[in-house]
Amino acid sequence: MPANLTAPYKAAEAAYKSAVTREEKLAALEEMLRQIPKHKGTEKLQGDIRSRIAKLKREPIKKTGARTMSHRIPAEGAGQVVLVGPPNSGKSALVSMLTAAEPAVADYPMSTRDATPGMMPFRDVGFQLVDLPPLCDEHVEPWVYDLVRAGDLAWLVVSIQEPLEGLEMVERLLAAKAIRLLPDPDGGEPDGSDRRPGWTYLPALLVITGMDLPGARDDLEALDELMPLPWPRVTVSTVSGEGMVTLGEATFEALRIIRVYTKEPGHEPDLERPFTLPIGSTVGDLARTIHGDLAEGLKFARVWGTSAFDGQKVHRDHTLADGDVIELRA
Repeated sequence: MPANLTAPYKAAEAAYKSAVTREEKLAALEEMLRQIPKHKGTEKLQGDIRSRIAKLKREPIKKTGARTMSHRIPAEGAGQVVLVGPPNSGKSALVSMLTAAEPAVADYPMSTRDATPGMMPFRDVGFQLVDLPPLCDEHVEPWVYDLVRAGDLAWLVVSIQEPLEGLEMVERLLAAKAIRLLPDPDGGEPDGSDRRPGWTYLPALLVITGMDLPGARDDLEALDELMPLPWPRVTVSTVSGEGMVTLGEATFEALRIIRVYTKEPGHEPDLERPFTLPIGSTVGDLARTIHGDLAEGLKFARVWGTSAFDGQKVHRDHTLADGDVIELRA
């Protein structure tokens, strides 16, 4: 009897293959066991999954006497957003407000010493925010720049109280490490003639904090009159919550991604766990994201959404749009 493995199962299997930690592998295996069709044709595979789960659970959890800092943060969610900024810019307060992480938040500078990741929910996806130690002339650990380079997007965070001083310092320190924050959300700069070999070019949003402070509106108007700032800008307050929805929308747009949903023939679509793909992705790209075997055996797909009329039969080169529901046929 054929296994007839479903798309959710294959997605869980893909997550298992890319897992790094014991916990990630265990969670993926348990999801594989939940999603696998329960019939005679999958009994051997179910047994293999249960055996791997049992083996992982028997492994002792590694303990260390002292807390260590990992300089690699595996990307999760719809995109990894690194927060860069000068001391007391409000980065940690943003991460604390928008995620379940608990970075050090204090009124004095340099309270953030480690990289702190947290997941920011937005609609039905999540952005991984990574709070980094501030950039300053006194000292910056080299691994901070490594984490900046690894990000999909940067939030350039400055306080409304000292925006220009903070921006100048951050740009200068990043440039000294061959990193440039692009002035537009789709990364459409520099062209080939201007791009420097060995440099990292990262799309960025300018996030101005402290909009609840006295005189903040006047300061913002003065900033606009003083000089045009090249990055897309969002003004926020971690006290009042101002700008948080706009920040999520701007982040989604800047990451240049779409959400697509899958469905099995004769079933309702799974609207809670979309796949996120780069803008311009095709049906074939989605199939490869789910599983290589599915991509190889793909015959056609049916699409509901703005990229086609409902239920339209399409092939692997069909370009998908945000919100599309896809039924893959192999």
